[in-house]
Amino acid sequence: MNAISDESFVATSARLGNFVSIHPQVHVGEEGVVMDGAVMGRLTMANSTVTLAVQREHSELSIGDGTIIGCNAVIYTGSRIGKGVLINDLTSIREGCVIDEGVVIGRGVMILYNVKIGARSRIQDQAHIVGEMVIEEDVFIGMAVTTTNDNDVYLTRFGLAKAELEPPTVRRFAVIGAGATILPGIEIGEGAVVAAGAVVTRNVPAWTVVAGVPARHLREIAPELRRQIEARGKV
Repeated sequence: MNAISDESFVATSARLGNFVSIHPQVHVGEEGVVMDGAVMGRLTMANSTVTLAVQREHSELSIGDGTIIGCNAVIYTGSRIGKGVLINDLTSIREGCVIDEGVVIGRGVMILYNVKIGARSRIQDQAHIVGEMVIEEDVFIGMAVTTTNDNDVYLTRFGLAKAELEPPTVRRFAVIGAGATILPGIEIGEGAVVAAGAVVTRNVPAWTVVAGVPARHLREIAPELRRQIEARGKV
């Protein structure tokens, strides 16, 4: 049995699994699939300890044509999911996110508020994508990657300093290996590669490879390989 708000729309060609919950102002497009136990359009809840302002009223959550939402995924109100996106089981997507067409999001991924993910990017299982982060098109983020946006949490959690969040940015064609950690305000340049397990403490120039703790420059991406990748991006 499903619970579907009268204020929402589910296309006639869409398919819903069992025990799906659809809150107000959700739009599920043609040929969309929402699997068992998924929750669409939920509001953010907060207690007195939470310092970030949360959205307290429903706004439109748009699920594009042909998009697949996995079992027990939770997508908050006020986001836009493009066409042909695959969101796997147990993933959580907070409010205000924009996810472009053809994106693949793995199992158990946490995507916080106001994140932007470009077309065809892939985010593997159990990655943590911090609030306000920008991930451009054709990016690959490996399993269990962690991103952060607050260098001053030691003070801000007690109200001793004003929170000034600085999310990372990942430019198109970049690859971040499994288990890497990206610190606040970092830019991963176009076509750059971050090795598995690296801790990135400073910007990574375009078309370079970095590795280690802290991450250091290893080499440049070969010019011929760069040309091939850029050509595929124009197809």
